[in-house]
Amino acid sequence: MRFILFADADVEQALNAATNSAWTLCGQSCALGSRVMVERSIYDRVVEAFTARAAKVRVGMPLDAATHMGPQSSADQLEKTLRYVGFGRDEGAELVAGGNRIERDALAGGYFVEPTVFANATNDMRIAREEIFGPVAALIPFDDEEDAIAIANDTAYGLTAGLWTQNVGRAHRVAAKIRAGIVWVNTYRYLRWTTPYGGFKASGWGRENGLEALDSYLDTRTTVVSTTGRFPDAYAS
Repeated sequence: MRFILFADADVEQALNAATNSAWTLCGQSCALGSRVMVERSIYDRVVEAFTARAAKVRVGMPLDAATHMGPQSSADQLEKTLRYVGFGRDEGAELVAGGNRIERDALAGGYFVEPTVFANATNDMRIAREEIFGPVAALIPFDDEEDAIAIANDTAYGLTAGLWTQNVGRAHRVAAKIRAGIVWVNTYRYLRWTTPYGGFKASGWGRENGLEALDSYLDTRTTVVSTTGRFPDAYAS
């Protein structure tokens, strides 16, 4: 949903998480970090690294142990992913990696698409505002902490966010202001059965996991008992 890299982050570790969360599961998950926000002072470095890492992703058959990323789930999803690549181009983002259907060798005729990276994306573009469910990363620059929070919250969705910084104070400040059901700091997609998971806004109702997951199965009842049995007459003269 939102993946935020501050300049003081351990950039290599952040890139490991960012590229994995952009393309894992072929981009077909609600919690992937496809909207990657990067502080402007390290933006060019991150764009270059994303581009280089996209070239290393092995797209192939799902049962091949060497495969990093398999096909899209259906012909309709393949068409949708490629359509959003077109939206990105048309709206002015710079396509720096991927963006094409893969038609070579054994993959010809399948629903395979290259891992895709757009640079110089802005938050008003469809590739940033809408869920693609394809392996498309939109890299959005930001100027400072306040700018990052504003961009992160400017969305109809509120499921997850990832935040990378070595400043503990900033980590807590920003995490507290982001409208998301779960915010990971210096990690991503870490879930356990005890971790409540769910979103705000258009990202659903309720929570999975943890004690909060029981709420949907409960009918809460309140009983109030007066120990005096007295109730004042509001209309007494």
